[in-house]
Amino acid sequence: MGLFLGTVMKWQKDSWKRVRNSTTGTQYLLNTNRVSDIRINSDLTISLFYFDNPFDYRDNGSYMVSNMTAAQLITQMDTAMSHASITIPCYVNNDPTLTTYNITGPVHDLVYAVLDNNSLTRSWLVGTLDGWDTKRLLVNLTPAQILALAV
Repeated sequence: MGLFLGTVMKWQKDSWKRVRNSTTGTQYLLNTNRVSDIRINSDLTISLFYFDNPFDYRDNGSYMVSNMTAAQLITQMDTAMSHASITIPCYVNNDPTLTTYNITGPVHDLVYAVLDNNSLTRSWLVGTLDGWDTKRLLVNLTPAQILALAV
């Protein structure tokens, strides 16, 4: 299991709202423990199914296309994480004008992280809680910085 940065070109979830630019894609920090059914496309990109919560039978995988190659994804899947948990500074009430507090959670519960539309230094981090619940937090790190904490 590992976290990896990847550019998502299509993500069939929430009416496709997760990809902000269909031409250049959107960079996400993703988790390999949520990937299933990898296919190589004719242009050598990959398509797969990505689960927000693969440990809950009520979650259906979402169709995703990434510009990564299959070899790049397999390398990420074979890369072991150095830390089982990470501590991340989150904004109180998801309000960037307020102070941050630290939250520690297991890496395997991270669903994805994406840059905030309004800042190049903040991200939206989504993680799973017990059962079906997911939690969306505004954090004071970029997806690359979150990845650096885990490796």
